[in-house]
Amino acid sequence: MKNPMRSLFLFLALSLFGATAWASSVEERIQTVADAKTEPVSCDLIEFENSYVFESDLHRGGSFGNQYEVQNSFSYAHRFLLGGHLYLHLGVAYDRFDFGTTGAPVPEHLQSMAGVIGIDYMHNNDVGAFLQIKPGFYGEDDFNSSSFDAPITLGRIFVLEQDKLYLFVGANAAFLRGRFPVVPILGLVWMPNAKWKVLGVLPEPRVIYSPNDKWDFWVGGELGGGSFRTNKDNTITPSKLSSAQVDYSDYRVGAGVIYSPCDAISIDLGGGYAIQRRFDFYRADMTYKADAAPYLRLEFKAKF
Repeated sequence: MKNPMRSLFLFLALSLFGATAWASSVEERIQTVADAKTEPVSCDLIEFENSYVFESDLHRGGSFGNQYEVQNSFSYAHRFLLGGHLYLHLGVAYDRFDFGTTGAPVPEHLQSMAGVIGIDYMHNNDVGAFLQIKPGFYGEDDFNSSSFDAPITLGRIFVLEQDKLYLFVGANAAFLRGRFPVVPILGLVWMPNAKWKVLGVLPEPRVIYSPNDKWDFWVGGELGGGSFRTNKDNTITPSKLSSAQVDYSDYRVGAGVIYSPCDAISIDLGGGYAIQRRFDFYRADMTYKADAAPYLRLEFKAKF
């Protein structure tokens, strides 16, 4: 095994070892949530998401033609009780972006297949703190050591005012990410009353109005994408984009409606504008941008 891969697996092993210690620390030290369990914890988590961004001009200095984006994702996870409020979180996740053909040397698709390994500290059916690692392959079609990554996300919620104001603090790290390998996450959740919620946390900041238990109406934003490794291609121009690292990002604003026929299921239909999409080959010092375009999005979530 090559040294870089050995280092990655060693880092992953140490992270898993550290997760156990971190989980024990959370179990002992968290004082902001009640000890009594009054609501059962959902152990099976299922998510589907599909979205379509209409065509817009892709350019770098000059135009390369119009390009669309189709996104599909699926994830399933199961929680196993470790003791007290602590749960082992295991699952799988698949994400795929397909793009319209242009004259630019950018991928026609990007995809990831990863496992999900984590520790959740649950307060009733809400996550109070978590550590998650997603080891897998992030690329076009060449799933090998160069496209392997193990993104790590750590987060915790602090209660500033019970049932009203919460602070989220966390961080995300990824080996393949070019510009910012480690990204801090900070946000507020404010619930002034039973009908309104302000979720000021990436990747989906939202203001939500809930007239009843079945319907939610939202306006907000979304940051999508990820970090990937492109295929090895001896014919690509410029040649430095062969087997290159790329950060793909999709910045959106929009509105939508969520229908929840029961507590366990929700269907989210939304749309708006993808303000900008970017292919950032940071290590190759090249960036391609797509202009704003309308988008539609459908998401299904179930938890049992």
